[in-house]
Amino acid sequence: MRVELDEREAWALLSKVMNAVLEEAPLADADRAALRRWRSEQMRVGAEAMRELTAALNQDLERALRAQERSLIQKHDWQ
Repeated sequence: MRVELDEREAWALLSKVMNAVLEEAPLADADRAALRRWRSEQMRVGAEAMRELTAALNQDLERALRAQERSLIQKHDWQ
């Protein structure tokens, strides 16, 4: 199986995680503002940082899927 995220999908995932962190983590208002500023200034679609994040996410997804595939092949049917 091959799964690959494009930049918009990676940005949506980042936004979902960031929203959860901003809502649930006990952060100071200044820290929340810094995270929002970072996301809006550096992590926008088309930015170099977003391209790097997308590439890293795709590499991690591929590695996880290969590991899962390998473990299914190695799993004994008598267990």
